Amino acid sequence: VSYAILPINLDDGCTMAHAYAGGFSSSGHSALLDTKGNLWFSGCDRWQQLGLGSAQGGSSGYTWKGGRLWQEQFQKNDYIIELLKSLDPSLGNNTAMDSSRRYIRDVALGGDHTIILSANKRDVITFGKGGEGQLGLSSKPWVSSPAKSKALSSSNADISAVCAFRHCSITLDDNGEVLSRAGKCSMELKGMQKALDRCRKRAKDTGLVP
Repeated sequence: VSYAILPINLDDGCTMAHAYAGGFSSSGHSALLDTKGNLWFSGCDRWQQLGLGSAQGGSSGYTWKGGRLWQEQFQKNDYIIELLKSLDPSLGNNTAMDSSRRYIRDVALGGDHTIILSANKRDVITFGKGGEGQLGLSSKPWVSSPAKSKALSSSNADISAVCAFRHCSITLDDNGEVLSRAGKCSMELKGMQKALDRCRKRAKDTGLVP
């Protein structure tokens, strides 16, 4: 096994606050949330799981940055925060909140998809591969650009954290219990319960749930 150490270049004055990883053995993608609340992605973008194209362009209008399906350097995502702010114009006004989480509360990376939880604890954005229903949209698109997830977003209960495992997406409430799920999330699937337990532990260790 060989390893490569790649530099992480962020904007001046920013450092990494939180890191996330996902994917299968043959591919994978990673995300960073910096101290100013910006989101960065690297790795496999075959299913548009890095979300580097504008949501207005739709999946068919997606342009891979530099024509590459794999991004070796972390790329700043210029669209996610704008999409979240369009859903909730008050986002980012809470000065008492940790600056790294003033727009994005949590991130989860599945096999080939990405889940973003807004700092308002209600809106969930998903993108990437969706054929198994893991994006929680009104249909099961093979691929989707960033969009609000109808099944995972909440109108009457706070969401504290999000989890992803292969083709499954899950939200957790303030007690760390499952609030909603989308995709292939059967607890009988090998490793599913362990993955959920790891997500709960991560949420607790990072202060997302008590």
